[in-house]
Amino acid sequence: MIKTDKPGFLRLVLGSTKYKMFNFMASIIILLILSAVLEGTKYGYLIINTASTIVFILGVYAAGRNKRNVLILIILGLPWFFSEWIFTQSSETIFTSVLFFLFITGTITDHILRSEEVSADTLYGAVCVYLLLGLLWASIYGFLEYVSPGIVFVANNSDVVDHLTSNEIIYYSYTTLTTLGYGDITSLTPEGRIVSVLEAIVGQLFIAFLVARLVAIYTAKAIIKKSNL
Repeated sequence: MIKTDKPGFLRLVLGSTKYKMFNFMASIIILLILSAVLEGTKYGYLIINTASTIVFILGVYAAGRNKRNVLILIILGLPWFFSEWIFTQSSETIFTSVLFFLFITGTITDHILRSEEVSADTLYGAVCVYLLLGLLWASIYGFLEYVSPGIVFVANNSDVVDHLTSNEIIYYSYTTLTTLGYGDITSLTPEGRIVSVLEAIVGQLFIAFLVARLVAIYTAKAIIKKSNL
């Protein structure tokens, strides 16, 4: 039997730090797709919760640059993680999910800003941050609606939406983040409008700052390379 030192594909993808951001990005996209397709089905919650677990683990793996970060992410993420599985949501567990997404978004953003070259890891990390911004604001909307139903969401027929699903809240969040424009779900309350405006502003500023940062890194590298010739 011929032995080889080359790792298999799964070991290469899951075991290498080079693919941290790619794995995390892919897990978020898969979770969003599964939530849209399977939410409300008979066994959909099992698949969705499993996908959420994978997102949680890969998120800690991607953002856990040191023991301190890993510890904070686990402390913030576990209450949300267990509440999803045992159906015991409360204002406290939803609020911890807000803090979890806030911390992991900030950590990966800091990693991007500190990068000294434009690599695949940097680009995948940027996509992760953009996706995380949508989930972060979705958790904020969910928290506000849980604490005070109707404070954010009003249907287009002016009836208060009392029981929006998680998928509908995520849909509204990404619609706001991308400034796509509202259709069947909108916000007519002052509180909901200001939170939605803030999300839209952050979404646009992130893209602007990201492009500026990547151009600055690329330009600096080009100047250094030219000076060495």
